Amino acid sequence: MIILKKAFAISVCALVLALPVAALEDATSTRSVDRVEARRETIEQRRTEFEGRVEQRRADLKTRIEQKRAELRERLQTIRDENKRRIVERIDRQMDALNERMLKHFEAVLNKLEGILSRISDRADRAESNGSDVSSVRSAITEAQDKIAAARSAITNQTGKTYTIEITGEERLKVDVGSARRALHSDLVKVRETVKAAHAATKNAATALAKVKPITSHPEATSAPETEEEE
Repeated sequence: MIILKKAFAISVCALVLALPVAALEDATSTRSVDRVEARRETIEQRRTEFEGRVEQRRADLKTRIEQKRAELRERLQTIRDENKRRIVERIDRQMDALNERMLKHFEAVLNKLEGILSRISDRADRAESNGSDVSSVRSAITEAQDKIAAARSAITNQTGKTYTIEITGEERLKVDVGSARRALHSDLVKVRETVKAAHAATKNAATALAKVKPITSHPEATSAPETEEEE
C-alpha cells in the first residue's frame, strides 16, 4: 500500500509537469474572472458535499465497528491461546485503520486531479477567447469530471465498509484472518482502479489542451510558429 501511495504521488506530479509551458502561463489578463470564480465555487461545493457524505458514513461506521469488535471478543473466547486472541483483535483494528488511511489518500489524489483539471479549464478558456477550437478539450474535461465523480462515489461506498473476521476454530485462525484481509484488499483495489481512471482521463484532458493550435494574426508565417507549437 505504501508503494501504491508513492506511485500515485509520482504520477500526479508527472501530470502537472506534462502540461505544456505555453499552457501554464499566467492567463489572468485575458480569461473571464466570473467564469473562473464560478468554476471554483462549483468545485468547492462538490468537495463540501462529498466530504459531508463521507463524514456521515464514518460516523455511522464508528458505531458498527464498536459493535463488531465486541462481537469479535466474544467469539474469540473459544480460542484458548490468549496471545492469539490479542493478535486477531490487533489485525481487526489494523484493517479498519488501513481502509480509512487508503481512502483518505485516494481522496487527496482526486483533489489534486481536480485542481489540475481546473487549471486546464482556465487555459482552455483563454485559448477559446483567442479564437482556438477547444471542443476536444471540453469533451476531455467532461470525461475527466465524470471519472472523478465516479471515484468519489466509490470512496463514499467503501468508507461505510468494515470487515468481520469469522472465527471457525483455533486451528483455522490464519485462514479466517486471511479471508477478511483478502476481502479488504479486493475492495481497495476496485477503488484504486476508479482513481486511476480519473487520473488517466485528466491526463487526456492535458494532452488535448497541448494539441490546441493558437490562432495567429499572421497566417503567412508558418515555419517558426509551427515549431514553437510542437514544443
